[in-house]
Parts: sequence; structure tokens; C-alpha cells
Amino acid sequence: MSRPTDEAILRHAVNIATPRRSRGYQPRWVAVMDTFAVGATVAQELCTRFGFNPDEMVRQ
Repeated sequence: MSRPTDEAILRHAVNIATPRRSRGYQPRWVAVMDTFAVGATVAQELCTRFGFNPDEMVRQ
């Protein structure tokens, strides 16, 4: 069984990130920012790098 690459693991984490600050919907970049403890710019870049819309609304 092959191990997933670091890139695959990171893509999965960006995909399943959920916002921690509020109930309801938040932009995906906010969820990524909360999950990885990074700033807004880095969170938006992670979303874009892995093919996700940073402004897509995701729910907790």
C-alpha cells in the first residue's frame, strides 16, 4: 500500500477545513486560516493552489 504524498494530505486538509469561530457559513479561506493558524493571504493562496475557491462558503 503506497503512502499519500504530503501534497495529497495538504489538499485533503484544505478540502475538509471548517471554520472554528462561528456557527453557520464562512468563506473557505477563513476555515483554512483557522485550521492552519496562518494569515488571510496564506489561507487564500492555499485554497487557490489546491484548486478550491477561497470565497466558497463552508459550514462548521
